[in-house]
Amino acid sequence: MRKITSLLIAAACAMTGCAGMSAPEQLAFESIKVDKKVALCSDTNSPVYDMKLDVKYAKGGSEDMRKIVNDAITAKIFNLHNVDLKAAVDSFVNENSHTYINDMLPLYKEDKRDIDKMPMYQHEAIINTRTEDGKEGIVTYYINMYNFTGGAHGLEQLLTLNFDKTTGKTITLDDVMVTGYQMRLNELLQKALLEKADCKDINELHDKGYLFSMEMYPSSNFVLGKDGVTFIYNPYEIAPYALGRIELKLSYSTLEPIMKKNKEKE
Repeated sequence: MRKITSLLIAAACAMTGCAGMSAPEQLAFESIKVDKKVALCSDTNSPVYDMKLDVKYAKGGSEDMRKIVNDAITAKIFNLHNVDLKAAVDSFVNENSHTYINDMLPLYKEDKRDIDKMPMYQHEAIINTRTEDGKEGIVTYYINMYNFTGGAHGLEQLLTLNFDKTTGKTITLDDVMVTGYQMRLNELLQKALLEKADCKDINELHDKGYLFSMEMYPSSNFVLGKDGVTFIYNPYEIAPYALGRIELKLSYSTLEPIMKKNKEKE
C-alpha cells in the first residue's frame, strides 16, 4: 500500500508540479516606450527635437539575472553604469531636451529667417530594440539607433548583445573562442570582406575605401546565430559612410578550428 501511495504522489507531482518544485522563470522582455517632441521655441512653426524610443528590458528570470541583463543594456545604449534602465531612458530624454534648447535656441534666433538653414534645427533620435533566439541557449539583443543633430546627415548604428538565457551573462568572443583566436579570425574576416566587396587583395579594398587606415578586426557587435556568427561594422568603422553598414557572416563550420568545444566552455 505504501508503495502504491508513493507512486500516486510522484505521478501527481509530475503532472501538476509540487510546491517548491516549479521550473525556474525564463528570461523575458518588456518595452519602455517614449514618443516626445520638444519644441525649440514658442513659434508656431518652431523646429522640434523628435525622440522615439522603444527599449526592451529584462522582466522575467531571477532578480540577479534581470539586473545583469539590464545593466548591460544600459551600458551599451546609454554608456551608463549601475543606473536603473528606466532612469537611464528618462535621463536621456531630459538631458537631450535641455541641451537642444540651450545650445540651439541662440543660433536659431539668428538663423530663423534663413529657410535654407531650418533643416539643421530639426533634430531626431530613434532607438528601437528587439530580441531574437540565436545559437542554442543564447538570445541576441538588437539595438537600432538613429541620431540627427544637424550636419550633412544623421548617423544610423546597429548594436548587439548576446545573452546566456540561463544566467543573463553577456557572451563575448573570448567566451566562445580558443586562446589566441584573434589572428586567424582576422584572416577569415578579411577574406569574407574581400568576397563581399568583390576585391582580389587588400590593395583593391583600399582603393574602394575599405580598411584605409586600419587593420581588420572582429567587431564587438556580433550575432551568435543558429548557423554562424555575423560581425556588424557600422558606418565609419572599416569604411566610409557612403559604403553603409557592413555585415560579415562566418559559418560555424568555418570557425570550428578556433571555437571552444562544449567541454572547454564548461
